[in-house]
Amino acid sequence: MRGDGFVFQRGKRWWIGYNKDGTFHREPCGKDVTSKTDARAVLRGIHKEITRGSYLTPVQRQVTVNDLLDELVVYLKNKGAASARKVESHVRAVKSALGRVRAVDLNSAAVERYQRDRLEAGRAPATVNRECEALGQALRRAADVKPARIPTALKIPRLTVQNARQGFLGRADYVALRAALADADVRDYIDWFWWTGMRPGEIRQLTWSMLDRETWTLNLSPKADKTRKGRVLAVTGPLREIVDRRLVARRLDSSLIFHRVSKGRAGQPIRDFRLQWRAALKAAGLAPGLLPYDLRRSALRNMIRGGTDYTVAMKISGHRTRSTFDRYNITSAEDISAAITRTAAYVATLPTERNVVTALESRKAR
Repeated sequence: MRGDGFVFQRGKRWWIGYNKDGTFHREPCGKDVTSKTDARAVLRGIHKEITRGSYLTPVQRQVTVNDLLDELVVYLKNKGAASARKVESHVRAVKSALGRVRAVDLNSAAVERYQRDRLEAGRAPATVNRECEALGQALRRAADVKPARIPTALKIPRLTVQNARQGFLGRADYVALRAALADADVRDYIDWFWWTGMRPGEIRQLTWSMLDRETWTLNLSPKADKTRKGRVLAVTGPLREIVDRRLVARRLDSSLIFHRVSKGRAGQPIRDFRLQWRAALKAAGLAPGLLPYDLRRSALRNMIRGGTDYTVAMKISGHRTRSTFDRYNITSAEDISAAITRTAAYVATLPTERNVVTALESRKAR
């Protein structure tokens, strides 16, 4: 019918043209369309989609998973998001396996096959989940932008992960570990980690401009805070001692509070010190499986054991939800032992004689 559109041939490729909501669209048919009859069938299919409300724009028909993942990385970098580098790393495997798939064709079965292949390749479930979370984030953003890159975002299935760490360091172990670290800059860094439980990425971004030396408070900027809200930390006690040491080590060519010499260059952020950490664990006679991040868990346990209210401890460490905080505040065997000891001590104070009158005693009393 006139006004329903038309088909035409350009070179060896058949094209269709049609109107949708007053906008004219022109797009090529698939390579399998080799005749005018086939092209008309494609055009009729477009009109059926418009009638049913399932119409996809030419862009939505062509955009691939690769395109959406690239756009997500650019978006995060433009925002200055701290997660941009990690997401860029996580999406590499996804792009290799699913990048050429049209975004509108992606389905749960394809994602589940990807997850199975990654697991069979020896990747940990948590690693695969992070990769799929990046994919899900790209899909959600593509559905929310204007104009939408895809009509709806596929819900990405998650793998079950049971790898919550339970490592922590007691005071004596920490003192031994600290003494075994040769780099004074790294020692100050992990001291701050041990006392505050802040995220490593947040500590790494602390600058002198955040420190108010009149009130001795540290104002973590929203940009450095993972929650993007910012928070204030009182610099007192052991934290003041750390800052005093950092003032002595302060460099005019670096704004960072915590910095180190890396690859012969001074004033560099403290990022990877795994070799030093492993050597210190060995020298201190500690389990080789302990990680620097276990200091965060240790700090939270110390705060709660010391009587700090949960809400205050969460403000120091930067936790947003109580459920996440509770995952870090793990109960140890010593805690359970102490609880049993306290319970036994309480039970020992209870009376041992029964306060019950037997039936025989009741009859004699009559």
